[in-house]
Amino acid sequence: MGLSRYNEDALKTWFSADDVVLVAPLNWGLGHAVRCIPIIRWLTGHCKSVIIASDGAALDFLRKEFPNLPYDVLPGYNIRYTYNNIVLNLIMGAYHIISAAIKEHLLLKKIVRKHQISVILSDNRLGMYNTTTKSIYITHQVNLLHPVQWISRTGTRVHRWFISKYDHCLIPDFGGDAALCPALSHGLHTNCTLIGPVTEIKKLNIPQVTDILIILSGPEPQRTILEKSLLINLVVLTEYKIKLIRGTDELLKYDTDNTPHISIINTASRKEVEYYLNSSRLLISRPGYTSVMDVSNLDIKAIWIPTPGQTEQEYLADRLSYSDKYSIVRQNEINNLIKHIKLMI
Repeated sequence: MGLSRYNEDALKTWFSADDVVLVAPLNWGLGHAVRCIPIIRWLTGHCKSVIIASDGAALDFLRKEFPNLPYDVLPGYNIRYTYNNIVLNLIMGAYHIISAAIKEHLLLKKIVRKHQISVILSDNRLGMYNTTTKSIYITHQVNLLHPVQWISRTGTRVHRWFISKYDHCLIPDFGGDAALCPALSHGLHTNCTLIGPVTEIKKLNIPQVTDILIILSGPEPQRTILEKSLLINLVVLTEYKIKLIRGTDELLKYDTDNTPHISIINTASRKEVEYYLNSSRLLISRPGYTSVMDVSNLDIKAIWIPTPGQTEQEYLADRLSYSDKYSIVRQNEINNLIKHIKLMI
């Protein structure tokens, strides 16, 4: 497992053997933390030292992957998807997001001094830049999509203003026709580098022993809402072997005594996820960009269920649906899931 040569060649420009690197992913589901894992692995082998900084589930997840690396706790953005409208969710959470960005920006000065940081790598954390330290931002979303154009333009300008505070922006996508999400990743022409999709999930030649693999993530309460809907709907599919990776260590609140065909795991390491993806016939997941990068080179089929109102995931799901390998089920049409499953398996 590791980065591609394309990824490595891009990173070598920005990190040297003498660097002390702070890696700080946003705690918005596990996607940002997950895609930082292969970068952290590479940095630990090429730089002097690496420190992790985040909060909540993202920090807990990275600490399990890298138990020997030092870490710092950052303020939480407390992002929740209470409404089926990303703009309304962001407006309602704007105070917490801006407050956290200011707090982490101030706290960063202490962290830089404490560890003698020479390079900061922020995955979508807005305030993790420092004028006296090389500051690098990583995001696949230099354009914010929304059906209402003025909202899209305003959101894009605000995000790019924050990006401009950094010395450089790394974009985990390809250019041209090979791009996975061109409407999101293309268009930033200065101080940016396309480094290619970042994933350490490789294609393995192993038997497919699981019929349906479910991987959940994303902000609450939508993660829990989808989990409950899936368990209710899949209870009748006793002829299939189903594995559910919940993406949280929180207590499961639903009775699963009558679902012996469903194996439930709270969280899984990246090595375990690689095995599960390669040994399963069908994936059910949110079309988060990290998940899209993970499966792009695998044989597994997938049913994507976008988070309601999250235009990025809706765009990715629509783009992927052109492939015969993939299908979309909207969350408000979850009763159609079984029909989609039987068409694809």
